Formats: sequence, structure tokens, C-alpha cells
Amino acid sequence: MKQSKGKQVLMALAGLALLAVVIGTLPHMIGLGLGALLAFYAISKFIQTSNVFAKIGFGLLAAIGIGFALSNIWAVLGIAAALALYIGYMRMKMQRVDLNQLFARRRKASSAHFEADWKDLDKNRY
Repeated sequence: MKQSKGKQVLMALAGLALLAVVIGTLPHMIGLGLGALLAFYAISKFIQTSNVFAKIGFGLLAAIGIGFALSNIWAVLGIAAALALYIGYMRMKMQRVDLNQLFARRRKASSAHFEADWKDLDKNRY
């Protein structure tokens, strides 16, 4: 099924906009990851230790990590944009394959004919 030129242009512009959002929020995503790792490390050490002063230190370190992760909450928008970009790419890629034609002939033992199905998929994809 062929898309119109206008729809292709709009999809390309939407993809570029999503890519710009992902690139723009990349530092926030890195900060969110580092804060989450710091908090996870501190909480795991907090649970393992029995010393009171160590528990206080790891508790403060966990609070710093959680605060650092929450200050980079804009990363959620970047993650959502990356997810939308991935889904859009996969849909665009799968539109080239007519699934009804590809799986029209059903085989009794599909596991025995995996190689033939794979060759059909590769041949009909491009």
C-alpha cells in the first residue's frame, strides 16, 4: 500500500521533530540514569550495612540520587519521543510488507518450514 507524497512529507517532518526532542533531552536522560544508578547503589548498600553512621551516609547519598533523578524529569518527554520515533520507524518499515499476501499460504508444520518463510519475508520486504 503506497502512501501519498503529502503524508510522507508530514511523517518525515514529524520524525525530524521527534528526533530534535530526543537530542534536546539527551542530557536530561543521562542525568536521570545517573541519578537512578546512584540511588539504586546507595539503597542497596543501605540495606546491606548494619552500621548506623553508614546507614545515615547511604541514606543521604540515596536522597541526593533521588533528587538528581527527579530534577531531570524532562527525560520522560525524551523517552516518550524516542519510543514514538521507534514505533513510527517500525510501522514505516513494515508497510512495505503486505502481511495478508505474506501469510496467505498456511503450512501445517510451520516450524519445519522456517527457512522458506524467512526467505519469503526477506524477498517480499524490499
